[in-house]
Amino acid sequence: MRAKSIMRIDDLTPQRIISYDEEMKLIVEAIKKYGPRNISAISRATGLPIETVRYRIRNQLREMGIRFHLSINYLKLGLVRSWLFLDFSVHVMKSVPEILDLLAKRGYLTYYARVIPHGYYIAIPTIPYSALEKYKRFLDELVSMDILKEYRMTDLQYLKHLSLRPEFYDFTTRTWNIPWSKLDYEMKKEPVQIQMDYSRVPIDKIDLLILKEFQINASQSLTSIAKKINVPEKQVRYHYKKHIEEGKIIENYVVRWQADKYQLTNKYIISCFIEFTDLAKNDVTYINNVLERFPFTWMISVSVDRSKLVSQIFMPATQYYDALTFLSDKLYMFKERFKMHIIDYQKAEAYTIPYESYNDNVGWFTDLDELTKVFRERIKARFPSHVIDYVEK
Repeated sequence: MRAKSIMRIDDLTPQRIISYDEEMKLIVEAIKKYGPRNISAISRATGLPIETVRYRIRNQLREMGIRFHLSINYLKLGLVRSWLFLDFSVHVMKSVPEILDLLAKRGYLTYYARVIPHGYYIAIPTIPYSALEKYKRFLDELVSMDILKEYRMTDLQYLKHLSLRPEFYDFTTRTWNIPWSKLDYEMKKEPVQIQMDYSRVPIDKIDLLILKEFQINASQSLTSIAKKINVPEKQVRYHYKKHIEEGKIIENYVVRWQADKYQLTNKYIISCFIEFTDLAKNDVTYINNVLERFPFTWMISVSVDRSKLVSQIFMPATQYYDALTFLSDKLYMFKERFKMHIIDYQKAEAYTIPYESYNDNVGWFTDLDELTKVFRERIKARFPSHVIDYVEK
């Protein structure tokens, strides 16, 4: 005798169809956890078909100016990031892009941006522990050669990249809708703690090449990376699993709103760094808590001595007034101790991990002495003799 089927109450209740905006929010949250290339995991987490997820990520999110990155724990690789203020001499201003490009290729520079209207640059080099003092001497040489008028360098102990908060973005209208009073309520919650992992892990050149490729495009497959770096796919997968995943070199995946083509073309974007100085430990905790809640924070970093905090902000011009009013209300007590650097985002560049400066036989190495010679030769070739005489003294 055939058993009777049992009908559940759930079967009689129609499932609610979620909106396009809700779908996108679910996808963004899943990308933060699984990364943009793990379509199957995102599909399972969101309950959306694989093809829907793939199309939303590869086409629609991209059209909105949503980009995906991975955040690397550089401390695990034996590298330290620094906050660098660079004021170039007037007579080299036309050559600054060339100088910075050379520093990126051979001088561990991983980010730079021009500050308007002042014209100085801020930069972030990523340097081996063993080369920190040598790097400062190298910068001193650039001052003595009159390439730099001045520089200030602060080593960073902590640096965190933050993601888009999808609850404040309407994916249907492609606009921000921020209830600033909700942020006031969030400020009363438990402060976000600053946590760092200092543990070192063994690495080799293949690991760095894989990380470099993921920094260029976090959505690409290991198969694609294997072809690009000319290493057998089986070997690439082994290195990714055993060294990168198990070593927890990738801290997390970052989802960012970086503006669509219309906003970028019409310059409807505000990009800046906020630099706080002379801070006490409690100050750092409070400021970090404010910036963690702020919807347009891209990055928060803290110096080794905990006296300086630097944060990167990126927002649409339409939110400029409300955003700065919020920050002003929350950070007014530091008004004498912070400075805002407005960035010319069309004269800013980010570079991958400095993989060229690593060798499996010796580890991280520097050719700063050779780089100094290169700069000296270029000065001789480009500038008048009286300038050369001044530099050589």
